[in-house]
Amino acid sequence: MGVRMKIEKLLFKLSLFLPENIIASFKQLMVQGGFTISAREYAGYALLLSIVAAVASFQVASLLISSHYALLIALFTFTVLMTLFYLIILTTADARARRIEEVLPDALQMMSANIRAGMTIENAIWAAAKPEFGPLEEEIRVVSGKVFGGKPVTDALNEMATRVRSRRLERAVKLLNEGIQLGGEMAPLLEEVARDLKVNSMLAREIASATTMYMIFIVFTAVIASPVMFAASVYYADMSDFISSQRGTQLPSGEISVPTSGLTGIMLVGASKKTESVSPQEVMQFAIACIILTTFFGALTLAEIRYGRITRGLKYIPIFMIVALLIFFSTYALLRNVFGFLFM
Repeated sequence: MGVRMKIEKLLFKLSLFLPENIIASFKQLMVQGGFTISAREYAGYALLLSIVAAVASFQVASLLISSHYALLIALFTFTVLMTLFYLIILTTADARARRIEEVLPDALQMMSANIRAGMTIENAIWAAAKPEFGPLEEEIRVVSGKVFGGKPVTDALNEMATRVRSRRLERAVKLLNEGIQLGGEMAPLLEEVARDLKVNSMLAREIASATTMYMIFIVFTAVIASPVMFAASVYYADMSDFISSQRGTQLPSGEISVPTSGLTGIMLVGASKKTESVSPQEVMQFAIACIILTTFFGALTLAEIRYGRITRGLKYIPIFMIVALLIFFSTYALLRNVFGFLFM
């Protein structure tokens, strides 16, 4: 226990280096994601691992390249890891909200049936806490505990809306609170809200079906077409470099064709001086960077079109990147094997 307390104290002190707004954002998302660990402990753990990874990347990069680029690589590593830790809790909160949205209409209909059976709104909410509702059961039990502890139903429901990252739940809670405050009949209101939620879910599925062609086009362009074209471009750069390196022949009138190591050559009179140009290695680096960016934004665009929430595309990013890079290197290797006789 002593070691654990020391580690928690260390992580807490590390989290003090982060701005309060970042800690507040971490805390809210961790509550919405159902995490039990404290926000400061998680933030300190993320900061510690990011610093260690940044230092390690700086040491490795310093041995391979200049210290200037090594510092940039270290900063990039730190930023990526901190962003990754943030995305973990963000995607977890979204996944939990999605599971709650799926069973919310059934829970509202059950509350309506309980009210029609003669229960009060407080008892109806408590009776709707069923294990098959998953995360929603936990939220209903929390709401019921606060209500039976003396807190108004409207306040308890509002707090539940803040603990779940869901616009649908927020709108449903707003309608329920208005009905409670106005003193209307709750059973018909609950049934109507449940019906509207089901209609919205059905419309979302229809929109996803209607935009299938757009999604196919995005996936094809970002994951297949773009890597193939970039592989062809890199192979063309290799061919140009090979051809230019073979053009060192003497020309009439004292003109000399100078070979260069890049994509372009230059004709000089009475001199043989190399010019700076883009090398095939630089073209390949540019192609890899473009593929990574294309797949990154392609995944986010796909999620926005299909689900209406850009964060749901985060899980597609590593898949798109890995598949696109595999296609890129496979196509490049295939071109070299098929047309390799040109370099003989």
